[in-house]
Amino acid sequence: MNEFNYNSVRAREARFGRLFRPAPVKLILILIIIGSGLGCAYLLFLKHNSLGWLCLALMIAVLMFYIWLVNEAIPVPLGKSENINDLLSVNVLRVMSKRPTPQNLVGGLMKTRSGAFLALRFGLTPANLRFFAEGTNVDMEMIFTTARSIWKATEGETISGGMLAVAIVQSHPEHELLLRQMRLELADLYQGINWYNHLHGLIKSSKQRRRDGGIARDFSFGYIPTLQRYGRNLSEQLGATKAQVCLATHHEIVDKMISTFSSGGRQNVTLVGADGSGRSTVVTAFAEKILDADTKVSNKLKYRQVFMLDAAMLISAANRPDQLNNLMIRIFNEAYAAKNIILFLDQAQLFFEDGVGSVDISNILTPVLEAGNLRIILAMNEQKFLELSARNSALANALNKVVVPPANYEETMKVLQDQAPHLEIKHQVICTYLALKEAYRLSEKYIHNLVMPGRALNLLELACNYAEGKFITINSVQQAIEKTQGIKVQSGGSDDERVKLLRLEELIHQRMIDQNEAVTTVADALRRSAAGVRNQNRPIGTFLFLGPTGVGKTELAKAISEVYFNGEDHIIRLDLNEFVTMNDVSRLIADGVENAQSLTAQVMKQPFAVVLLDEIEKAHPQVLTTLLQMLDEGILRDLNNREISFRDTIVIATSNAGANTIREYVSRRGENLDVMKEQLINTMIHEGQFQPEFLNRFDEICIFKPLSKGDLVKIVDLMIKSINKTLAPQKISVTLTDEAKLLLVERGYDPQMGARPMRRIVQKLVENLIAKLVLSGAAMSGSDIVITKEMLEQG
Repeated sequence: MNEFNYNSVRAREARFGRLFRPAPVKLILILIIIGSGLGCAYLLFLKHNSLGWLCLALMIAVLMFYIWLVNEAIPVPLGKSENINDLLSVNVLRVMSKRPTPQNLVGGLMKTRSGAFLALRFGLTPANLRFFAEGTNVDMEMIFTTARSIWKATEGETISGGMLAVAIVQSHPEHELLLRQMRLELADLYQGINWYNHLHGLIKSSKQRRRDGGIARDFSFGYIPTLQRYGRNLSEQLGATKAQVCLATHHEIVDKMISTFSSGGRQNVTLVGADGSGRSTVVTAFAEKILDADTKVSNKLKYRQVFMLDAAMLISAANRPDQLNNLMIRIFNEAYAAKNIILFLDQAQLFFEDGVGSVDISNILTPVLEAGNLRIILAMNEQKFLELSARNSALANALNKVVVPPANYEETMKVLQDQAPHLEIKHQVICTYLALKEAYRLSEKYIHNLVMPGRALNLLELACNYAEGKFITINSVQQAIEKTQGIKVQSGGSDDERVKLLRLEELIHQRMIDQNEAVTTVADALRRSAAGVRNQNRPIGTFLFLGPTGVGKTELAKAISEVYFNGEDHIIRLDLNEFVTMNDVSRLIADGVENAQSLTAQVMKQPFAVVLLDEIEKAHPQVLTTLLQMLDEGILRDLNNREISFRDTIVIATSNAGANTIREYVSRRGENLDVMKEQLINTMIHEGQFQPEFLNRFDEICIFKPLSKGDLVKIVDLMIKSINKTLAPQKISVTLTDEAKLLLVERGYDPQMGARPMRRIVQKLVENLIAKLVLSGAAMSGSDIVITKEMLEQG
């Protein structure tokens, strides 16, 4: 049953038919020969020449050969049994040798359309497939057995070259490991077969012209000049092929629309769904279905045409509200009189609102909808529908609401696979399967103004601008997200990135002093994230920094932003001493339109950042409860119930709670804080400063010790380094003697305030002195100013 017969009828026909490819050119040539021969025969008959009969016989033989060629040799129909010779596709039969082996079959399989498809979109190149073939120890009979099982699992018409290629891959004893190195799984290759079969089916269906009634279908209907001017005929723009709706839910919605418009009830449908869910796609599919003569729909609907009204064009056409009302009345009257029109109001909320860019025709539309004589489709999102219901209950009650839900992963991947060829033609690129998966993954995390499948499709199209050698790869999709969303998704990818990650502690300490425990803890979290070993459903790291004022808690957050996120602007800072009442929760999660400074709005705008929550102990308990989901699951819902991702942020909360205890412990027992950390945490819980379930959400609780005078000397060095950076354009540098540094430390040291007074002292003594020297001409370009203790004392 699995033994290949090189001399089977189908195999011989396939090889013979290959001689006549490309088929159209050679078949036309045969037809020309037949026509010429028949013409010669006719002329010979006119001259009563008996050779005419010979010529006619020859042409009949050629015609029979042509018929056989067109119906048998070139298409090679499937056999009637499940023998492998009857199941192999014609393209495979054409490349099979007399004694095929997995090794000598590779080159031929890559010449088949399905084999080339897998090579381009899955990276299963001839070299890769040859590696799999050389590593297998099974014969062709086992390959055919595996291919047969793939054929049944993927419901293909024939056993294609792609199926045999996957069978060769599957036969390798270590195929799972090898595929993982290609970032693939065997299930992905099966999906590739399904993808190819689907596209092949679309190509076949495109050759079958749809019967749609032709020009005559419109002659018996009314005259619609106003509607043609201000509306867009979606039915007229449809192609000659049948509708292709990828989502099962969309099929159900189209059927529900047909049922509603075929009944005697209210003749309207309101599609309610988030942007990107496919509302317009549903309407297009509905328009195609009722235009198709082969579709079984009521005569009340067959050949009806869908016109979409453009709110912007209508508004621009009318100078006054009464003019707009008259215009809409004319459109409704024309559509009703024509009898074959279904109106479509996309973004329907624009027709029921006052303000710039919108109109309010509810007083006209409500009686039309209640009467049910005019078929109308409306589309809007859930929030706008709720607002409309609250504002105009009569209008809302007249609407037949149909929910268009977002697509899941499987449905979205089908849409991406269906739309990929259109993007490829438009942008002259090739979309790889891994790029489709990455478009789904990253759009789900970072694109919030759309839902699936729209958000993934939007990102995939953006990725077409970042093709690598005409291929849309994972890297293309990542670049599209990084460039358009201002985030970083390729951490640790380059050699420079890896070196930086390994040197994080050193780089951070270039701008802050000591606090080694906290620095190391945070650096470890960043390395785990870059290496992909962290929990992807939580933030990169969540830390609670405890310690006195001015010891570097905020400075460490800034250092992380600069070193890891490439700039201090990648920091979102909230002072929680401003969120002390229960009502402040709404400010924390407000919509960005109403409050651009809310936590959710800022993270939605910049999801790759340090989130710094200062003085968290002063926040209202309900604010802390709201933050629990962010710490635990990496998401926070805003007031519109949208999920905002915090999974690419580092969350740092700072608190001065327990500062006195820390200072006292260090002064009495030294710098080893690990011993007292648990005691300090228990004390804070006992005193009601934090709830245990809140503290348990943090990855680490880091204790910052008070700064010593020795630490302050190093901080002075950092401040002078910053001053020199500012003076660099003037070619002026500043150095301090050791005595001058100690003077600054003595005057700037405050056990209660840490390093904060030091900045004011440096500004007062050092920066003011430099300013006087520059303005007096004592310091000019190229000067190296050495500041002594005496100079500081003199001011």
